[in-house]
Amino acid sequence: MRKTHIKRLSAVTRLILSATLLIASLGISDVKSPPRNVSAQAISACLNRIHIPQEDLHWVYVPETADELYTDDPLYFLAGQLIINKVVDASYCPAGGLTLNGYANACGMAASLDTVIIVQNLVNEPILQAFIDVGTPPVMLKQLIRYESQFWPGIQDEIHYGYGHITNIGIRNAMQWNPDLYAKVCPPGVDCVTDWRIADDILNSLVATCPTCPYGVNLNVAYRSVDILAETLLGYCFQTAQMVYNATGWHSSVAVDYPTIWKLTLMNYNAGTQCTYDTIVKTFEYTEGPMRWSDVSANVSGEACIRGLAYANQITTKAFNFPPP
Repeated sequence: MRKTHIKRLSAVTRLILSATLLIASLGISDVKSPPRNVSAQAISACLNRIHIPQEDLHWVYVPETADELYTDDPLYFLAGQLIINKVVDASYCPAGGLTLNGYANACGMAASLDTVIIVQNLVNEPILQAFIDVGTPPVMLKQLIRYESQFWPGIQDEIHYGYGHITNIGIRNAMQWNPDLYAKVCPPGVDCVTDWRIADDILNSLVATCPTCPYGVNLNVAYRSVDILAETLLGYCFQTAQMVYNATGWHSSVAVDYPTIWKLTLMNYNAGTQCTYDTIVKTFEYTEGPMRWSDVSANVSGEACIRGLAYANQITTKAFNFPPP
């Protein structure tokens, strides 16, 4: 596991050197600061699991087995999708088990609960494997999937795709910052960062819903979709680490701890680069040194950033009994 993460570091260095030059021309990652000497970013805070505060262990803890990621939440959106896609029969329920917005009603939830529990645990193994192969915190990844898609890896509003509800500009931004993601999904001979049509093809490949598959999910596609989501989030984390450096002049591992870089990444994933960068600048002006998440939280302003803060806090709230007694 550790060897896999070390191999990524040289790729990160090459990536940041090239991506910093591309920021202005591509217009995808709008980091409002001049390029700096980025050699200090050779070891990314995103993979540097040190100095983890006790109060954050519940979401950055790495389970020993995928069974530790088991959940049994009554997920009403997931139940609704199972009913709509005829995975579950709730025809005996009022309104066929559905509310007007497509979520399950109480009867539909009761009819679907056993299947809902199975489906929300189908990808526990690839979530844990993604930490080994990619480095994305597994508990955080499961909670993000729960928040975004409730484990139904389809298309939402013709904009959001797969388990993580990735968007077109989102996947292109992540490819810009993560060369391993680019290599995994980008066909040879094209520029996937600028070509939105290719990005749409990539997103469609992450849709794992399948009307003829058990539980309505193609497991082979689902496992790959989880891996690509993990790589996407790591790309956002690499970008966020660069923003920390640009905003402070400090190596990201010195400026923030491991949980804070990932919470900032969640803010970036949800609310965007400008909001996240401005928050880092404002926080560093206040602390004039290392920044904790409480410092970041106290310096958030604007509707988008407040939404991003709530998003990060909700995904990292305690949902598992970690660490074990």
